[in-house]
Amino acid sequence: MDAPLYPPARAFVMPRRLPGLLDTKDTAIADLKAIPQAWAIVKAEIPNVEARVGNEMIKPHLGNFSFRSLLQFGVVKSDALDRIDQKLKALGER
Repeated sequence: MDAPLYPPARAFVMPRRLPGLLDTKDTAIADLKAIPQAWAIVKAEIPNVEARVGNEMIKPHLGNFSFRSLLQFGVVKSDALDRIDQKLKALGER
């Protein structure tokens, strides 16, 4: 049996992030990078964050990973993420 061939989507619309509270659990790293105030908080709390998530292998996936998802790999520490969450909450919805 041959696999079916599907035509390309005609009305594809790139997903966009809806406004909401930012945090390190549910907000993708790429979304935090796109908000200058949020990224300034991250850079202040995580030394050398650009080198930690700037690896060419991980860069394409920053839209899928949150900082909390990287805890198990030792990329970040939970106490820094707790401080970031407190400061992000103060920013309100973005």
